[in-house]
Amino acid sequence: MREVILSSLPPPNGHYSHAVIFNGAAYVSGVLPMRVKPGASVKEQFDAVFDVIEAILKECESSLDKVVNCRIYIADLNDWPEINRLYSERFKSARPARVVVPVKELHFGYRLEVELMAAV
Repeated sequence: MREVILSSLPPPNGHYSHAVIFNGAAYVSGVLPMRVKPGASVKEQFDAVFDVIEAILKECESSLDKVVNCRIYIADLNDWPEINRLYSERFKSARPARVVVPVKELHFGYRLEVELMAAV
């Protein structure tokens, strides 16, 4: 098992790693859109999350086309159509297993958080 913490990202704000590689898979911790303000648009928040995820996956020697499972936590179900559209644009032809989890609220007032697992 190998813990992955990217020096190009802020250090985790708790006792966890950005990702853990184990048994041929990268398990990416939940990513919030911390590079933008909580009031940013859904697109800005989505892009901030997936830019970080792609950097983490690259460090793990993986990529979005190797994602096996994705969990998206959203604070407002009204954001779902746009998030789904942005997701399909980002993943292109890849269609990993996915679950969307509506939540009452997310840390710092953000609108989405994403965690996933990818083959390495």
